Amino acid sequence: MRAVNNSGQLKGRFMNKVWRSVWVLGVLGLLLTGCAGLQPGFEKPQVNLTALRPLPSSGFEQRFEVQLRVVNPNSRALPVQGMSYTLFINDIELATGVSSDIPAIGAYQEVQLTLPVSTQIISVLRLVSDVVSSGRDSVDYNLEARIDTGMTLMPHVTVSEAGSMSLSDLRPPGRSIAL
Repeated sequence: MRAVNNSGQLKGRFMNKVWRSVWVLGVLGLLLTGCAGLQPGFEKPQVNLTALRPLPSSGFEQRFEVQLRVVNPNSRALPVQGMSYTLFINDIELATGVSSDIPAIGAYQEVQLTLPVSTQIISVLRLVSDVVSSGRDSVDYNLEARIDTGMTLMPHVTVSEAGSMSLSDLRPPGRSIAL
């Protein structure tokens, strides 16, 4: 009885070692595959806000078209499945938008995008109040964008751009605001 029990224990230990080896090899395989997919020297793309054009409003929502220039400074194309973006003016979240209609950006290339954004009237009122009370002749902006690449090891890239624009540069509705 004891010999059978030792044989069972030996078989169990052997199977544990086999499973442990398979697990370690699997993890090593995933790590090696993952490391091979990483691109050394990857630089985040640049996203620049280039213009803002008001669209007809409806109710408590104001719509804009925002023009962005997206630059890929890398030696390989950047696949883009979609992008979400938020525009802050004087630290007030003014406008947000999403789009899935964005082309891949080739290596060392840039694309000019015209994308929709929307804002709630309460955000606009807060901004107007802030600008009037500050007495400044310019506003600060910050654009945050999340580019979804769909790549396994880098599913998204978050970029931001900050700057300021003069209030005298603002144009009446129907004309774009160049930044």
